[in-house]
Amino acid sequence: MFKLFLLLNPVYVTLFWTVVLNAVKPQGNEPKTFLGKFFIVAFLTFIAHLLYFIPLPEIYVYADPVYYLTHLLVFPLYYIYVRLLANDRRFSWRKHYRHLLVPLALFVLYAAGAVFMTKTEYIDFIYDTPNQGERIKAVFLYQQIVSFVIRITFIIQGVVYMTLSILAVKRNQKNVVNFYSNTEEDSLDKVQRLNQTVTVTMTTGIIMEIIGKANFTGHDFFLLAPSAILSFMLFCIGWLGNRQRAVLLTDISDKNENEAADVNTDRDRHTSLPLPEKTTKSQNSHIKKHLEKLFNEKQIYLNKDLTIWELAKHLHTNRSYLSQLINNDYGQNFSAFVNSYRARHAENLQQSRPDLPQADIADMSGFGSVKSWKRAEGCQELRDKTPPPPPSKGE
Repeated sequence: MFKLFLLLNPVYVTLFWTVVLNAVKPQGNEPKTFLGKFFIVAFLTFIAHLLYFIPLPEIYVYADPVYYLTHLLVFPLYYIYVRLLANDRRFSWRKHYRHLLVPLALFVLYAAGAVFMTKTEYIDFIYDTPNQGERIKAVFLYQQIVSFVIRITFIIQGVVYMTLSILAVKRNQKNVVNFYSNTEEDSLDKVQRLNQTVTVTMTTGIIMEIIGKANFTGHDFFLLAPSAILSFMLFCIGWLGNRQRAVLLTDISDKNENEAADVNTDRDRHTSLPLPEKTTKSQNSHIKKHLEKLFNEKQIYLNKDLTIWELAKHLHTNRSYLSQLINNDYGQNFSAFVNSYRARHAENLQQSRPDLPQADIADMSGFGSVKSWKRAEGCQELRDKTPPPPPSKGE
């Protein structure tokens, strides 16, 4: 009973998050729904563990090839999930298939060996109980080699894909200030913790892989630590993943920025803004005038979810040029530029309505939270770079 309890823990956890994450509406929640697929794979892996360790060899013999497939898919799928948070808008076989090729190829090789064994031989191979005195068949040697390659591949994948995931998040966090205005809300802080959690999970899995699951059979107590660690960490992965939203550094408009600007120029030749490479000083001044009008008169900075793509659409220009203009002409990144207006707006509210709670001031000024406001207020960049003054008629 104790062993069954230990084996069922990760099964229940992965099943729970499989249901929760796959119930999310896919549109606009691509990373969450893909994480749901990750948990389906994890669920199948732990179901196979359950069948192996109970043991139920007559049933597990059919699940064994699938176990090796799901086993190898875990780390590539997690990395694709991180890419959906930080880089890619949606899963695409064309873009992501290469991460799945090695697991699928090894699955085919392993399944091919299983086909050439009888059921009894396969069970003997799985539980490492060949008949004494009987010459080991070539298919047994073949399957042992493939199994060894799978174990080594699992370890290498764990190290490689976790490194890639950590680097992807670091690159995203470094550049997010040029794309989003509320960087506290629009950040991958949860996935940073998620990466740490997965690293612990990965390390546990690698240790188990090195020891070999056959060495855990007959020693129920040995399953206690892996079961507790994996169950807790998998729950944390689901919880953090369910709360983290995508923070992409690309947009659909980025694919054909110049083409989009050309369309605007043809459609509104007298009013549309030019392409960056064709911009003259007078045109640059015209763009800045429109930009400052949006902030001083329209107060676009009060939109908590303002992004550089949305601002570029208002100005009929593209993200690349707008980012360059803000960096060069105002000496600030996009986030600092927007928050300088918000900070001034918050300061004015404090002076005119001192009775307002700080949370209300932050909300009314476009900040995501009081913490974001205070951080922006104390930022050296904001103290050194003040926004252009509003029109003389007042705010």
